[in-house]
Amino acid sequence: MWPNIPLLQRYIFREILRVFTFVLGCITVLLVFVGIFQQATDSGLDPQQALTIIPYVVPSMLPFTIPAALLLTVSVVYGRISGDQEVTAAKSAGIHPLSLMWPAMFLGAVLSLCSLILTDQVIPWSMGKIEQHIVSFMEDIFLDRLRTEHHFSDPRRGLLVTVEGVEGQRLLHPTFRYTKGQKICTLQAEEAEIDLDVEGQRVNIHALNAWVDIPGGTRGRFAEVTEQLRWNHAGKGPKAQQLPILRMKQELVEIDQERDLKKQYAVLHACFALTMADFPRLATNCGQRLADIDQRQGWAYRLNAEVHSRYAMSCSCFFFALLGTPFAMRYGKSQALTSFLICFVPIVGAYYPLMLGLTTQCKQGKLDPEWSMWVANGVLVVLAWSVLRKVIRY
Repeated sequence: MWPNIPLLQRYIFREILRVFTFVLGCITVLLVFVGIFQQATDSGLDPQQALTIIPYVVPSMLPFTIPAALLLTVSVVYGRISGDQEVTAAKSAGIHPLSLMWPAMFLGAVLSLCSLILTDQVIPWSMGKIEQHIVSFMEDIFLDRLRTEHHFSDPRRGLLVTVEGVEGQRLLHPTFRYTKGQKICTLQAEEAEIDLDVEGQRVNIHALNAWVDIPGGTRGRFAEVTEQLRWNHAGKGPKAQQLPILRMKQELVEIDQERDLKKQYAVLHACFALTMADFPRLATNCGQRLADIDQRQGWAYRLNAEVHSRYAMSCSCFFFALLGTPFAMRYGKSQALTSFLICFVPIVGAYYPLMLGLTTQCKQGKLDPEWSMWVANGVLVVLAWSVLRKVIRY
């Protein structure tokens, strides 16, 4: 198949691949170190621990670096051939400008498919691996923090620990304050040991001569007690970004069925309450059921927005090439920096803020993601058509 491709198109395709590989590598390396720094700062990882999550951070960066790298690549390559009058020479030889653009279009389509696979399959897996690694490091981080600062606080998970000292794995005179549901529990002991269950994401506390105070439950002193704490907050599940599209669609169907069932139950309970003139029960039960329905509907909005944003963001590779290629041919120069400034910065600076704003509105249920997620790509198509007409004509 490759020998049947004209020489000029093969030359352009090789140039695009060469520049794209270099640009993608540079951008990815920069963003990976930024991502690792953020993970290390949020989780308290040391440099050696942070380096172990590099293989899992890279896939999460690629859906953002691939479109940007492709746009910068076509800006540089087509800007250079336009500045060197190669486009003019090709048109004078009877070669249509669209035939010069198909290598970029083909690469954009292939990269769009790769981006969709990354966001749907690879990134949920890599995010899960990152969390597993961070959790596996938490015991060392926890003990090191207690040795140096004599306290450990994690407000997101509702955990506060203070100690007088640490000897090996033993905590001397520790005090644990943690949340169970809406209750704030306290555990004080002469000494205690902790064991981190990575798979179950639980912290097992084995305390000696401990005082336990659980509101509405256990209260008193015990010679020996074992307590389990969920490392992930009990009320939180996986984020939408951690789920594949098929799983999200299945959950959307379940939410619709659950909402219909709850509405039917609410109507039945309302009828019984009205029949018995039990108006306080009517107000309490109906209000609680409506609150539950609204909460699940909010999760459905986020899932639906995530599904359509993945499709739209993945296709951005093709639309960036569709706009960037004729733009660089029409206005590009032989200098790479000039092509970067006049093509790369305006498109990326307008596209991603627009996508972010539309995604936020869709997650709040104010816009329908089936069409609003494609508005930014539609704008790129309109701009590409206006520029392409000038390239073909002139």
